[in-house]
Amino acid sequence: MTRKKIKAQILRLQFQKMIKKPLKIVIADDNKFFCEALKDSLNTHKEFEIDNIFTTIKSLIDFTSKNDLDILILDVNFNGESSLDYISEIRKLPTDFKIISLTTLNNIAIKNEALQKGIDTFIGKDSDFSTFKHTILNCYQKNDSKSAEKTNMEINNQKISKRKIQLLQDFYKYAHKTEKELSSILN
Repeated sequence: MTRKKIKAQILRLQFQKMIKKPLKIVIADDNKFFCEALKDSLNTHKEFEIDNIFTTIKSLIDFTSKNDLDILILDVNFNGESSLDYISEIRKLPTDFKIISLTTLNNIAIKNEALQKGIDTFIGKDSDFSTFKHTILNCYQKNDSKSAEKTNMEINNQKISKRKIQLLQDFYKYAHKTEKELSSILN
């Protein structure tokens, strides 16, 4: 047996000990075709039960405020809006479901913002989906989502602070503003 297969088997046994019923998973992405394809893919695993799919943030918020779930697989870009801006509404009730951000916006600045706002696991849609089952199980077993948070990052041996990352994000977000308006926004 390869090391990868042994690790997968250990993870599966740990999961089976920990939980007796399938994980309730909700998928939220503005692309219905992607939601359906991911649902079909995950339904092949007995450890998962796809509870619902949502293509709008409003319908997702309505659902999470009234229902129990274990895992939310959430796209970051919803018809031009960032779902990260709605995390506090999505998690309005004190529930302990985990959020996996699955996105095409796979860069360190978005990842840091996602982790700061309460995303438990951040992966790109360009990732290897053959290990996605293990990603979900690992996310569910994590106890502390803040442990992955970084205050600084390093690019080409240059340390970039959390504030500089925020400024770069704001420059991008407010690129349409004049210099004076941008100065006012950034203080």
